[in-house]
Amino acid sequence: MYILKGYFLKGRKTNDGKKNVTDYGVSYTYLSFINRSSKKVIKIIGDLYGVFSLSFLLLSLFKSRKRTIIFAYNNEIHYSLLINLYCRLFRIKIVTFVPEYYDYSEFSGNIFQKIKWQGFLLNFHYVNRLSDNLIVFSSYIRNKYLEKNYPPGKIMIQPNLTDFDFWHSNGKVLSFTIGYSGTLYKKDGIEYLLSAVDLLKKRNIHVTLLVVGDVVNETSVIPSLIEDCKKSGIAESVTFTGHIPTEEVRSWLNKCKILAITRPNIIQTVAGFPTKIGEYFACKKPVLSTKIGDIGDYFKDRNEIVFAEPDNPESIADNIEWILKNQATSDEIAANGHNRAIELLNYKTRVPAMIEFVKQELNLNSGNIT
Repeated sequence: MYILKGYFLKGRKTNDGKKNVTDYGVSYTYLSFINRSSKKVIKIIGDLYGVFSLSFLLLSLFKSRKRTIIFAYNNEIHYSLLINLYCRLFRIKIVTFVPEYYDYSEFSGNIFQKIKWQGFLLNFHYVNRLSDNLIVFSSYIRNKYLEKNYPPGKIMIQPNLTDFDFWHSNGKVLSFTIGYSGTLYKKDGIEYLLSAVDLLKKRNIHVTLLVVGDVVNETSVIPSLIEDCKKSGIAESVTFTGHIPTEEVRSWLNKCKILAITRPNIIQTVAGFPTKIGEYFACKKPVLSTKIGDIGDYFKDRNEIVFAEPDNPESIADNIEWILKNQATSDEIAANGHNRAIELLNYKTRVPAMIEFVKQELNLNSGNIT
């Protein structure tokens, strides 16, 4: 595996080596600087370095003369254009992952953001269509490519995958009523969850909320959220951890009765699929989710998951209350949701299915893929 950009989380760095091996035995190499700078000039230099490194890598693949398939996970035009043109020129097969469709608001601001937006559109609508196969994360994205006459048989829908063995813990101590993990942007709907906690308090239903995470590479929003909690009188009921290591995230989530994801109804949430939902199900907890995008197609309400209306704190509060008052049923929902999620989101079963899809579509029914 080759990583196009280095590690970048504002204020934190990694001591990782240029080359390393994961706990799963997968070797990986950074093609750019290991730590991505927050300074724009050094960022640009790092990107150029990454482009040159990628170019040399692609040439080395051609020289090796091995039968090769490139799996590309990238949304940036300069990398995608280089990889796709190379594969076309040298007749190398490429499979591209398309995880999401951004909302324009993600790129509002200065001229550089607007250029990035245009680059994303060019990459999504045109460059990706050069690929031999697409693995997309939602039916919304699939339909976007069908509208552009991309062959339907060459597209596979596969939501974000999860390591179920990693996320589950046998710990029995429950310290929080509700747990939330992820970024704290508006697209993630944290304000609706906080409003729901406030509504429950007004109903004399005391709950505690754990919020794991923060925004990425920007000024923390936790201080402003704490102020909002103080104004509404729920500050003592809400705990913020900020950014913490993945092992600690697992420990915290397994201390919660309910795990919640309250995304609003916008293009980006409809087009994507929440990474955290697989991790939630792996913890074997009742999952409360707003009904957005494909989630409603995969999971049955009050059988494998509990759905709330998006953009509606009252609906979120109502369903939290229902879970708390129906403990036995909620435990069954948690078990059913876990079993269904394993079928859909467990990397151990879904990656082989993805490889088989690629082999069939590219007529590679025998031999290994390099």
